[in-house]
Amino acid sequence: MRRAAPRYAGAVSPIIRIVVSWLLCLTVVRGATNSPVRELGIVRTYGDTAEIFDHSVKLADLDRSVGYFLLQTIQICRSNAAVQGKSPQSIGSMGGSWLEWATLIALKARGLTPAYWQAEFAAVPNNFNDVTLWSKEFGPVIISCKTSLRERYKQADLEAVALRAHYPDGKFFLLTLDADKKHLARTRKKIVDKDLLALQAIYAEDNADELFAFLKTLTLVEPRQGVLHSGKVVR
Repeated sequence: MRRAAPRYAGAVSPIIRIVVSWLLCLTVVRGATNSPVRELGIVRTYGDTAEIFDHSVKLADLDRSVGYFLLQTIQICRSNAAVQGKSPQSIGSMGGSWLEWATLIALKARGLTPAYWQAEFAAVPNNFNDVTLWSKEFGPVIISCKTSLRERYKQADLEAVALRAHYPDGKFFLLTLDADKKHLARTRKKIVDKDLLALQAIYAEDNADELFAFLKTLTLVEPRQGVLHSGKVVR
């Protein structure tokens, strides 16, 4: 003889639907608030580059190290972009912004603000610096962000030369995630050998925390009025 179904059996389905709907709503809300780039307030148009970044970044990786956070963020961004069907060329062009944003987020998380994105100095027009800080000790501290070195370190050095002419005490660094360790070592040696004119250090995954430790020793302030012609500030 077939047993009658329990009275509550029919009530399980609506309860499950309610719970699932609640979980979906919670996920949407969390996704909306976990938007590091949007929260920085520096991106005028929230397009694919920013959306991929916000869905990829994991702030908890900063607990391990800054270098690990930067590398993991860019790698996950690239992977997610590829899944979306972005071309290698498109992913390559997005990489610069991803590294700049990741650096700014790490700076903010470490209390190293104000920091400026794409700052243009009045003394050197049309030269937009990836990440800029201003210290009482040295004036400008410039961090040029390059996902790969190739010949780009030369461009970063030339840009630093132009700015150093007006701020001789400034600090000019390059931050890269280039996986070619031999090339990285050769380029660092160029600084030691004075083959590069203005860059003072190259930081990568292996020593990015040293850069942040140095920044911690500085008194970061806003530059005096008129120094910057344009740029987005992160506080």
